[in-house]
Amino acid sequence: MASPQTDMEMTQVYPDWGWKGLLALGLVMFSGGILAFLNPFAASLTVEALAGAVFLAAGLMELWRAVRERELEMSDRLLMGGLGAMLALLAVVLLLNPLAGLVTLTFAVALMFVVMGALRMAMAWRMRPATGWGWIMASGVISITLAGLILMALPEAALGLLGIFLGVDLVMAGTVTLALAWARRSGEV
Repeated sequence: MASPQTDMEMTQVYPDWGWKGLLALGLVMFSGGILAFLNPFAASLTVEALAGAVFLAAGLMELWRAVRERELEMSDRLLMGGLGAMLALLAVVLLLNPLAGLVTLTFAVALMFVVMGALRMAMAWRMRPATGWGWIMASGVISITLAGLILMALPEAALGLLGIFLGVDLVMAGTVTLALAWARRSGEV
């Protein structure tokens, strides 16, 4: 049986839809993950289009703020406008040339793995000789190794890698949500 603290955290993370609602959500996420695995290229293009739309919205909002917020200093408004213009330009590049956008986003994912791996390794090094530091170090090494594999496989890896990552994320999130639905149905949570 879960502790009251765990129950409170779970109810804050997941909506209170009852076990049937969570079951439906879990099935949708799990099915979406399977579809992403079946066609990783289409899933990658979907991720790229969504990223482009988000960058465009963020860029336009920054440009709007730069124009509207007259109480800020001109240098702050120029920086805000520059950031907005860069975000909007990135969005246009992603949306007008999806294949180049896939390569760009895949490179960004590889860079993220390098940074995460280096941070994990630094954290593990500072933790030693505490129990578990080796596992954190191994996790960091694996992240950097994955980044290297991604970079060596570019640009071909870009065609399906983001879709595979989306599939893994959706299958895992769907599985966790299904397990939570089962636990709620059983009265454990």
